[in-house]
Amino acid sequence: MIKNKLRLICALSLVLIIVLYTALFYTGRLPTAYAAFTENIGRSKVSRLILESYNVMDNKFHFELPDTWAAYEASFTGKEILYHLNFISGDKKIHGFVEVWQLAEPLKQFVEKSKESAVGVVDFKYFDIKDIMADNKKGYLIEYSRANQKGEYIRAYEAFIEGFSNKVYRLSFFVPEKEWRDYYKILFDRIIHMIKIIK
Repeated sequence: MIKNKLRLICALSLVLIIVLYTALFYTGRLPTAYAAFTENIGRSKVSRLILESYNVMDNKFHFELPDTWAAYEASFTGKEILYHLNFISGDKKIHGFVEVWQLAEPLKQFVEKSKESAVGVVDFKYFDIKDIMADNKKGYLIEYSRANQKGEYIRAYEAFIEGFSNKVYRLSFFVPEKEWRDYYKILFDRIIHMIKIIK
Protein backbone atom coordinates (compact mmCIF):
# COMPACT_ATOMS: atom_id res chain seq x y z
CA MET A 1 0.00 0.00 0.00
CA ILE A 2 2.79 2.47 0.93
CA LYS A 3 4.73 1.47 -2.20
CA ASN A 4 1.67 2.19 -4.37
CA LYS A 5 1.19 5.65 -2.77
CA LEU A 6 4.89 6.42 -3.29
CA ARG A 7 4.68 5.38 -6.95
CA LEU A 8 1.56 7.47 -7.42
CA ILE A 9 3.22 10.54 -5.84
CA CYS A 10 6.33 10.10 -8.01
CA ALA A 11 4.22 9.69 -11.16
CA LEU A 12 2.12 12.76 -10.34
CA SER A 13 5.24 14.80 -9.55
CA LEU A 14 6.78 13.80 -12.88
CA VAL A 15 3.60 14.71 -14.75
CA LEU A 16 3.43 18.06 -12.92
CA ILE A 17 7.06 18.83 -13.80
CA ILE A 18 6.42 18.00 -17.47
CA VAL A 19 3.26 20.15 -17.54
CA LEU A 20 5.05 23.10 -15.89
CA TYR A 21 8.03 22.76 -18.22
CA THR A 22 5.75 22.66 -21.27
CA ALA A 23 3.69 25.62 -20.04
CA LEU A 24 6.81 27.70 -19.38
CA PHE A 25 8.29 26.78 -22.75
CA TYR A 26 5.15 27.63 -24.73
CA THR A 27 4.50 30.90 -22.90
CA GLY A 28 8.05 32.00 -23.70
CA ARG A 29 9.20 32.20 -20.11
CA LEU A 30 11.59 29.26 -20.22
CA PRO A 31 13.78 30.77 -22.98
CA THR A 32 13.74 34.06 -21.05
CA ALA A 33 14.64 32.31 -17.81
CA TYR A 34 17.39 30.35 -19.58
CA ALA A 35 18.78 33.55 -21.14
CA ALA A 36 18.81 35.28 -17.75
CA PHE A 37 20.54 32.27 -16.19
CA THR A 38 23.27 32.15 -18.84
CA GLU A 39 23.70 35.94 -18.62
CA ASN A 40 24.29 35.64 -14.86
CA ILE A 41 26.85 32.89 -15.42
CA GLY A 42 28.60 35.11 -17.98
CA ARG A 43 28.65 38.07 -15.57
CA SER A 44 30.20 35.85 -12.92
CA LYS A 45 32.91 34.61 -15.32
CA VAL A 46 33.74 38.16 -16.42
CA SER A 47 34.11 39.37 -12.84
CA ARG A 48 36.60 36.56 -12.10
CA LEU A 49 38.81 37.00 -15.19
CA ILE A 50 42.50 37.47 -14.49
CA LEU A 51 43.92 40.43 -16.39
CA GLU A 52 47.44 40.76 -17.74
CA SER A 53 49.16 44.16 -17.51
CA TYR A 54 50.70 45.96 -20.47
CA ASN A 55 53.04 48.92 -19.91
CA VAL A 56 53.92 50.49 -23.25
CA MET A 57 55.30 53.67 -24.78
CA ASP A 58 58.13 53.98 -22.25
CA ASN A 59 55.75 53.09 -19.40
CA LYS A 60 53.54 56.10 -20.16
CA PHE A 61 50.49 54.01 -21.04
CA HIS A 62 49.16 51.14 -18.94
CA PHE A 63 46.23 48.88 -19.78
CA GLU A 64 45.08 45.36 -18.98
CA LEU A 65 43.53 42.55 -21.02
CA PRO A 66 42.36 39.06 -20.01
CA ASP A 67 45.35 36.75 -19.72
CA THR A 68 43.62 34.15 -21.93
CA TRP A 69 43.50 36.53 -24.91
CA ALA A 70 46.20 36.35 -27.57
CA ALA A 71 47.81 39.73 -28.28
CA TYR A 72 50.48 40.98 -30.66
CA GLU A 73 51.85 44.39 -31.58
CA ALA A 74 51.87 45.74 -35.11
CA SER A 75 53.69 48.72 -36.62
CA PHE A 76 52.34 51.24 -39.09
CA THR A 77 54.12 53.70 -41.33
CA GLY A 78 53.25 57.34 -40.90
CA LYS A 79 52.97 59.46 -37.80
CA GLU A 80 49.30 59.15 -36.86
CA ILE A 81 49.29 55.71 -35.15
CA LEU A 82 52.04 55.64 -32.52
CA TYR A 83 51.16 52.27 -30.97
CA HIS A 84 48.98 49.32 -32.03
CA LEU A 85 48.20 46.01 -30.32
CA ASN A 86 45.75 43.46 -31.78
CA PHE A 87 43.96 40.98 -29.53
CA ILE A 88 41.57 38.05 -29.82
CA SER A 89 39.77 36.10 -27.12
CA GLY A 90 40.46 32.42 -26.55
CA ASP A 91 37.03 31.46 -27.93
CA LYS A 92 37.61 33.74 -30.98
CA LYS A 93 34.34 35.65 -30.34
CA ILE A 94 35.96 38.95 -29.33
CA HIS A 95 38.68 40.72 -31.26
CA GLY A 96 39.97 44.24 -31.44
CA PHE A 97 42.90 46.47 -30.74
CA VAL A 98 44.43 49.10 -28.50
CA GLU A 99 45.97 52.13 -30.20
CA VAL A 100 47.60 55.44 -29.42
CA TRP A 101 47.08 58.12 -32.04
CA GLN A 102 48.62 61.52 -32.60
CA LEU A 103 45.79 63.71 -33.88
CA ALA A 104 46.09 67.07 -35.58
CA GLU A 105 42.58 68.07 -34.48
CA PRO A 106 40.56 67.95 -31.25
CA LEU A 107 39.13 64.52 -30.41
CA LYS A 108 35.51 65.73 -30.44
CA GLN A 109 35.91 67.08 -33.96
CA PHE A 110 37.60 63.85 -35.08
CA VAL A 111 34.77 61.68 -33.66
CA GLU A 112 32.06 63.83 -35.26
CA LYS A 113 33.81 63.76 -38.64
CA SER A 114 34.25 59.97 -38.39
CA LYS A 115 30.53 59.46 -37.92
CA GLU A 116 29.60 61.86 -40.74
CA SER A 117 32.03 60.26 -43.18
CA ALA A 118 30.82 56.72 -42.37
CA VAL A 119 27.06 57.35 -42.54
CA GLY A 120 25.78 56.48 -46.01
CA VAL A 121 28.94 54.55 -46.87
CA VAL A 122 28.66 51.92 -44.14
CA ASP A 123 25.46 50.02 -43.36
CA PHE A 124 24.84 50.80 -39.66
CA LYS A 125 21.95 49.35 -37.66
CA TYR A 126 22.65 51.98 -35.03
CA PHE A 127 25.43 54.38 -34.03
CA ASP A 128 25.54 55.89 -30.52
CA ILE A 129 28.13 58.23 -28.99
CA LYS A 130 28.30 59.21 -25.32
CA ASP A 131 30.76 61.09 -23.14
CA ILE A 132 32.87 59.07 -20.69
CA MET A 133 35.75 59.56 -18.27
CA ALA A 134 38.71 57.20 -17.91
CA ASP A 135 41.77 57.90 -15.75
CA ASN A 136 40.21 61.33 -15.05
CA LYS A 137 40.37 62.17 -18.74
CA LYS A 138 37.51 62.99 -21.09
CA GLY A 139 36.60 60.67 -23.88
CA TYR A 140 33.86 59.16 -25.99
CA LEU A 141 32.27 55.73 -26.03
CA ILE A 142 30.94 54.72 -29.42
CA GLU A 143 28.63 51.75 -29.86
CA TYR A 144 27.43 50.61 -33.25
CA SER A 145 26.48 47.62 -35.34
CA ARG A 146 27.58 47.49 -38.95
CA ALA A 147 27.62 45.00 -41.78
CA ASN A 148 30.89 43.44 -42.90
CA GLN A 149 31.76 42.39 -46.47
CA LYS A 150 29.71 39.19 -46.07
CA GLY A 151 26.65 41.13 -44.90
CA GLU A 152 26.97 39.84 -41.32
CA TYR A 153 26.59 42.42 -38.58
CA ILE A 154 29.42 43.14 -36.16
CA ARG A 155 28.84 44.96 -32.87
CA ALA A 156 31.49 47.46 -31.90
CA TYR A 157 32.30 48.99 -28.51
CA GLU A 158 35.00 51.64 -28.85
CA ALA A 159 36.49 54.13 -26.41
CA PHE A 160 38.48 57.19 -27.46
CA ILE A 161 40.24 58.85 -24.51
CA GLU A 162 42.02 62.24 -24.69
CA GLY A 163 45.62 62.22 -23.55
CA PHE A 164 48.39 64.78 -23.37
CA SER A 165 49.85 66.61 -26.39
CA ASN A 166 46.97 65.69 -28.76
CA LYS A 167 47.38 61.95 -28.13
CA VAL A 168 44.26 59.79 -28.23
CA TYR A 169 43.97 56.36 -26.64
CA ARG A 170 41.64 54.02 -28.50
CA LEU A 171 40.32 50.70 -27.19
CA SER A 172 38.15 48.85 -29.73
CA PHE A 173 36.20 45.64 -29.18
CA PHE A 174 34.34 43.81 -31.97
CA VAL A 175 31.95 40.85 -31.67
CA PRO A 176 29.77 39.18 -34.32
CA GLU A 177 26.22 40.34 -33.52
CA LYS A 178 24.95 36.75 -33.23
CA GLU A 179 27.63 36.07 -30.57
CA TRP A 180 27.04 39.30 -28.58
CA ARG A 181 26.31 38.98 -24.85
CA ASP A 182 25.30 41.98 -22.75
CA TYR A 183 27.78 41.03 -20.03
CA TYR A 184 30.63 41.76 -22.48
CA LYS A 185 30.03 45.44 -21.69
CA ILE A 186 31.03 44.77 -18.07
CA LEU A 187 34.39 43.40 -19.23
CA PHE A 188 34.95 46.12 -21.82
CA ASP A 189 34.12 48.89 -19.34
CA ARG A 190 36.45 47.30 -16.79
CA ILE A 191 39.31 47.34 -19.33
CA ILE A 192 38.55 50.91 -20.44
CA HIS A 193 38.33 52.34 -16.92
CA MET A 194 41.54 50.68 -15.74
CA ILE A 195 43.82 52.49 -18.20
CA LYS A 196 46.54 54.78 -16.88
CA ILE A 197 48.01 57.58 -18.96
CA ILE A 198 51.17 59.29 -17.70
CA LYS A 199 52.38 62.61 -19.06
